[in-house]
Amino acid sequence: MCFEDHSVDPRPTADYETQEHLKIREGRCLAPQAIAAAKGSGPCRNVAAPTVMQEIRVEPLDVTFQGYTYRSEIAFAIGRERAPVVLVFPNYAGKKQFDVDQAVFLAQTGYVGVAVELYKETPEYTYADRNPGRSASAEEVKRHRSAGFGMMNGVKRNLIAFRGLMEATLSAARQHSASHPQLAGGIGYCFGGVCVLECVRGRLDMQAVVSFHGVLQTGLNNIDQDPNFDDRIQEAPKGPYATWCRVLIENGNADVLVPQESAIAFKKEMDDNGIDWQFHDHAKTPHGFALPPGVFSAAYNQAADRRSTLSMLQHFKETWPDFPQYTVARNAAGTLLYPPRARL
Repeated sequence: MCFEDHSVDPRPTADYETQEHLKIREGRCLAPQAIAAAKGSGPCRNVAAPTVMQEIRVEPLDVTFQGYTYRSEIAFAIGRERAPVVLVFPNYAGKKQFDVDQAVFLAQTGYVGVAVELYKETPEYTYADRNPGRSASAEEVKRHRSAGFGMMNGVKRNLIAFRGLMEATLSAARQHSASHPQLAGGIGYCFGGVCVLECVRGRLDMQAVVSFHGVLQTGLNNIDQDPNFDDRIQEAPKGPYATWCRVLIENGNADVLVPQESAIAFKKEMDDNGIDWQFHDHAKTPHGFALPPGVFSAAYNQAADRRSTLSMLQHFKETWPDFPQYTVARNAAGTLLYPPRARL
């Protein structure tokens, strides 16, 4: 995923750095940047949201599944009432700092964010390999690409285990003192879009999921174009979907990984299985539009990122209306969410 056009250099244009309002110091975010949108003028004036200044803490969330302990990370506000959990599923590269920052952003907006770890740490693909910088060598890029896609394919080869790991992570997150014991959702980027849809197909107890430039069907990726590539997947038993879960797709209309036939098949699948879905197409927008420039293989689009973030927040607000949602000036990519004059 994200490597189909070999003429495009996938290396970031700048090294990744956490946005200032999301930086964690001594285990917590000392100054969450919440704003009172209702006080402003222009596009902000009708956005009613409380202002809050609360400390955000990030802690390890260890999940033991099939004999291996995966280290996710959970972000939450200190002293807040228990809030819905939102799992953050990464792209093909696996959990990295951007995913943790997204979990912190979700915690600032009123939820409990969890950056989900789906990969095992191996000598061939360490945590440090997951987001090569702008100065990465061609060899480092090749290693990242091959190992990252290999990890992703390894997870998707067994749908029972794939769904089981996600369910185990959700269960662990719910046991945290900051988390609501029943209310939960998920978001995902690229491969993370596959994750949230597999949560729906596997009847995980979530009420809302959002896919950002996600792939809509679960398949393996022969990124190295190996003629002997084994594309078989161990399927899970067929059963009813999570019909109580609302699905939101934020898609780039120029995404080569989601051709028209894929979108049509997705909509039919959701209709056939009783799912409440929305599908938002962003004009002239490629795959990777919600990943900031410092993330490897991003294709950041400010307008699409802003619109899709606000759409996600509205999706969650409608799903959990009894929980306050706090207005935060910028998202994890640094996109200004409520500019005085929106730039297209």
